[in-house]
Amino acid sequence: MKKKVSIIMGIYNCENTLSEALDSIISQTYDNWELIMCDDGSTDETYEIANKYAKKDRRIKLIKNKKNMGLAKTLNNCLEISIGDYIMRHDGDDIMVKDRIEKQVSFMNTYDYDACGSGAYLFDETGIWGLLQPDEMPNKTCMVTGGPFIHPTVIMKKDKLKQVGGYSVNKLTKKRSQDYDLWIKFFENNFILYNIQEPLIYYREDKNAYNRKKKKFRITETLLRLKACKSLKIPYYQRIFALKPLILIMVPNKIIRYYHIKKFKIKSEQI
Repeated sequence: MKKKVSIIMGIYNCENTLSEALDSIISQTYDNWELIMCDDGSTDETYEIANKYAKKDRRIKLIKNKKNMGLAKTLNNCLEISIGDYIMRHDGDDIMVKDRIEKQVSFMNTYDYDACGSGAYLFDETGIWGLLQPDEMPNKTCMVTGGPFIHPTVIMKKDKLKQVGGYSVNKLTKKRSQDYDLWIKFFENNFILYNIQEPLIYYREDKNAYNRKKKKFRITETLLRLKACKSLKIPYYQRIFALKPLILIMVPNKIIRYYHIKKFKIKSEQI
């Protein structure tokens, strides 16, 4: 019997992209899934669009927060009512490759890993402009400069996610760092992690998004990296690299944009 996958999705003011994201789930080659969406106080037509899909497909469940609670709490609300063996992440502005679920479930069924991510095509209104591919077998040292996964590509064993208490809800995770905090807990518990070495989603990211990270966000990012270094006992000589977000505050946006695009630029034959 096929194992059930619970896709958890926090949605907030994504009326222009949600339909495309949902269509990519509905058209998957693997059909034993449920999608749990939690609207986090949208002020546009997001909830109404999601509700139309929920009425058409019994696999889709829709809940709603009474007020904006942040993504960590929103995803935990989805997790609470999930019934799948695996928990998969997806966002309301990204698109799944048609066999994403099938490939990740097959991997999790075959190998003894606790969580599995993948690569991602980076795209915006102009089309695909980059490719992001995390390390195949990430270890804790990746937390100094980044993380082991692209959050919306991840599939996890539900019991393992429950074991670490789901997503932490605190001041730092309310500032869009809920995934990074979760990876800290994964490494603290010696979970075995893996990334399939191919893109399985189209990850919507404006080329200029990196420029728009505010000073407060970069400070939060630095604090979390230093927390990870301490929690995971990263050698002191490596911890200096955790200060990169603070250094970027002083770098002109024009330079940041140039290197950001160059780093992830994709060749036409890779698409």
